[in-house]
Amino acid sequence: MIDDRLPPLELRRAVDNAIEEFGQRGLREASERLTAAYRGLLPGKHRSFSAWTDVDRLAYVVARMPATYFAALAVLRELRIRCPEMNIERMLDLGSGPATSLWAAWSEIDDLTHATLVDPDPDMIVLAKRLIAGSTLTQRVETIWDTSIGHFTTKTAYDLVVGGYVLGEMEVGERQRMVADAWTAARGAVVFIEPGSPDGFRRIMETRDQLIGYGASIVAPCPHAGLCPMPADDWCHFAVRLNRTSLQRRLKGGVLAYEDEKYTYVVATRGAGSPSAGRVIRRPDLAPGRVTVKLCHPEGLREETVTRRNREAYRASRKLQWGDSYPHSSRS
Repeated sequence: MIDDRLPPLELRRAVDNAIEEFGQRGLREASERLTAAYRGLLPGKHRSFSAWTDVDRLAYVVARMPATYFAALAVLRELRIRCPEMNIERMLDLGSGPATSLWAAWSEIDDLTHATLVDPDPDMIVLAKRLIAGSTLTQRVETIWDTSIGHFTTKTAYDLVVGGYVLGEMEVGERQRMVADAWTAARGAVVFIEPGSPDGFRRIMETRDQLIGYGASIVAPCPHAGLCPMPADDWCHFAVRLNRTSLQRRLKGGVLAYEDEKYTYVVATRGAGSPSAGRVIRRPDLAPGRVTVKLCHPEGLREETVTRRNREAYRASRKLQWGDSYPHSSRS
């Protein structure tokens, strides 16, 4: 978990400038509609582009973009850990929204020089361009924008293809076509991220199965490419903690200075990298003299308990967080 963080200063300043131009009027109501849609209280998909106004888009950027930014950052960081030799210069972002994954990739991937961003909402693309305009991001990364996500095809090969929080906006057939297009376009890695809900996990598992069918190597978060051992009434997800600004607290009606974004994901490659030996799938249980972690392991789900008797492993286990890889095999 990444604690006590805010998005890049340049992004925050760009959002502040957009708010100053549009004003805060209507942001609270738009944020409430967005929250209700995410919780399933309103019919339809949570990004119905034809019905969105500029205020709705800005509310999405203020209320949701910081959380999805840190989820994307955590996943891309895991990609770099699992595939340290992968050179990522060209990125394709399917369902780019306000360019969230681009900001995360710019923060995490030093070699990135080109990004193609595809989103069906031309007005969201306008806002995304506004947010990156004049930033140091544009000095390093060439960007190309496209609205043809529903029938996107490419003959260009990309080192990294990302689909962040987009699968849930599509019907099953559309999702399958997007995953197929993503795999075709990728010469390095494919990453999909979804909300850490049972439905989000189900979509990620369907995507994982589809990618395995293409011959992909699964490198994260799963420590194996076999059948998922999670029981039917449970789901695998992770969390990232981020600071809330005072405006976010007002928009969300919250009192806490932070929030936890729960997400689920899959990272697949064309043979590059290797999965972890095990994955921590719940917050570790720390007690005097021992640490107990629940793991996804190539042999299935299991618990590992490390005690003070194994001093080195115990010290390392005390630092473990939910979502980390787990290198220890000792059951002392």
